[in-house]
Amino acid sequence: MGRNKGHTPVRTCISCGAKRGRKELVRLVLDPRGLVVRDDSGKGRGRGAYVCLNKPCIGKLETGDRLKRAFRKEGPLSLHPEFREEMSGGGDYKKVKS
Repeated sequence: MGRNKGHTPVRTCISCGAKRGRKELVRLVLDPRGLVVRDDSGKGRGRGAYVCLNKPCIGKLETGDRLKRAFRKEGPLSLHPEFREEMSGGGDYKKVKS
């Protein structure tokens, strides 16, 4: 049997539940201090979660238990200050290629 060359990894946004290709979402991981940071390389250590590139989805991250459920952690989780600054800018979030 041959390989499926057209396969695109599908991930689910933790905010809206939309299923999209991995390249259309931003991967989030926890840094050693327990802050949620963006992982543009896609190879960060530990459990990852994906979120859409639009402001409503990113804005919902700090409300509810989305992050705790995605990372399987107890207690509050917060976004890294730099990531929070990026998402507070106008328009949709742009993925930075590394």
